[in-house]
Amino acid sequence: MLKTIKISEKAYGDVKTLQKALEKNEVIEGVYDVKLSTAVSYAIKVALDKINRKKRFLSSAGGWSDMEGDPLKEIYENRSISKNWDLSLD
Repeated sequence: MLKTIKISEKAYGDVKTLQKALEKNEVIEGVYDVKLSTAVSYAIKVALDKINRKKRFLSSAGGWSDMEGDPLKEIYENRSISKNWDLSLD
């Protein structure tokens, strides 16, 4: 069963703009005539992907929280120490 929802004129205009951009840039491979429902689905998919990427980034950043000291300071100090030995051929 299909259900309808009411959206504002601005949202409808934004979807139409997205529809034209998808058709023009052929973002969805093989689709040249983009329906409004496809444009909305694409916009929702992109938004969910952004949310998931942000969640993954924040969860990986939380892995540093249990480290003692300042890990960034230690990393930059270790980088500043030269690992190359001075060689002389005298």
